[in-house]
Amino acid sequence: MATQKKQKGGALFGFIVGLITGLVIAVVVAMMVTKTPIPFASRKDKPDNTPVPATVSSPAADPNQSLYGKEMPKPVIADTSTAQTVLPQDVQEDKNVCYLQAGAFRNKNEAENMRGNLALLGFGSHISEVTSGSGTIYRVRLGPYKGNAAALNAQNRLKQHGIHTTVSRSTK
Repeated sequence: MATQKKQKGGALFGFIVGLITGLVIAVVVAMMVTKTPIPFASRKDKPDNTPVPATVSSPAADPNQSLYGKEMPKPVIADTSTAQTVLPQDVQEDKNVCYLQAGAFRNKNEAENMRGNLALLGFGSHISEVTSGSGTIYRVRLGPYKGNAAALNAQNRLKQHGIHTTVSRSTK
């Protein structure tokens, strides 16, 4: 009869060899990954995130013109040479109640997204629904602000967060 040899520590030896093998494979993979260049990281055509000041040579046509009714609001004109916002003379009176319009959307979900973004920044806003010949427009508005100074203050704070607004007014 053949005698059987008893193996001692076979399972423990296999476990240790497996651990060492796995560790070596992990180190090799880590070295390969760290030496591989990151794709698209060194692209030269990345867009520049710095805002470019707008130059206004002539006022652009207002897409919401048909929604205003009889009284047309005066546009806000940006004076890029002094980086201040200049209003027409008749809008500078403090008798006016001003609103800021952050956008006009054909899709209600887009208007709700803008309203949510404004809420995250701490601004209260409302959505007004206007129906015209071209369909329904959802306008996101902030206000009312008493006087132009309060409206311009809010407009400048919003501009710092990349949200550009237009000033509309209504008399008391």
